Amino acid sequence: MEEKSNAGAYYLAGIGLAVALVGGVFVYLLWSSFAQAKATREWKETACLVIRSQVDERSSEHISREYSWSVEYLYDFDGESYSSKFHTPRRAKWKSSKDHVKALMVKYPEGGKAVCFVNPSEPSQAILEHDSKAAGYSIWFPMLFVIGGMGITISSLRRLEFKAKRC
Repeated sequence: MEEKSNAGAYYLAGIGLAVALVGGVFVYLLWSSFAQAKATREWKETACLVIRSQVDERSSEHISREYSWSVEYLYDFDGESYSSKFHTPRRAKWKSSKDHVKALMVKYPEGGKAVCFVNPSEPSQAILEHDSKAAGYSIWFPMLFVIGGMGITISSLRRLEFKAKRC
């Protein structure tokens, strides 16, 4: 009978660890996104020339029409010429609305000048805009799962310890 009551405590400790682990994964993902967004803000601001700015379109029988913006620009850094195709550090996102994509084409027209941000330690990496640092401000939420899950685990294991000392 004593074994069965211990099984419940072990089960609860396992659930607590699982909750903490899932929370930990989300904390890691949010932190890495925040760290990348923060790091690009230290990149060097450089003038660039947009040589391609176009709307890409995709659709299929089972997917409604989606749009993405592709860009290519030239820039010079430390006396070397480079090109980049990145708007932000992340890959282009497909949108269901063409308006957002057209707004980017207006902001960065083909043949127009712009400002890009170049990674000084790897000059072949450049972006036109920084990602948001909002992920760092949201990290508290999954941290609650880590703390709560660890609390459940520790509480369950303490109950086992208390039962062992009592017997």
